Amino acid sequence: MNNSKLTEPELKVMYYIFNSGPVFIKKLSARLNEDNQILRNSVKNLQRLGYLERVTKTLIDYRLDKRNKVTKHRNHTYYDLTRKGRLFMRQFNGTVEVNLKPPYKQV
Repeated sequence: MNNSKLTEPELKVMYYIFNSGPVFIKKLSARLNEDNQILRNSVKNLQRLGYLERVTKTLIDYRLDKRNKVTKHRNHTYYDLTRKGRLFMRQFNGTVEVNLKPPYKQV
């Protein structure tokens, strides 16, 4: 798979979702320390390429860390990886710097 067409913010979005589960743009912006509009454009492009999709169910499961999973009611527009996106991330062998620690565990 050719990942040279994806920008760094797009790779960060995919990496974060792959490791943490579905997310909405405002939370993603805070966690990745990126501008909302840059991430909004990245998400739109990833949707267009078939790597991301909007979550349509009303309850969302996401991981706090490797052991703890939380179920929340969806009151934002969440995005998750498609099958194509998960396959891409499993085969991805590059490096992406994303802090996956929850905010309450960060120093």
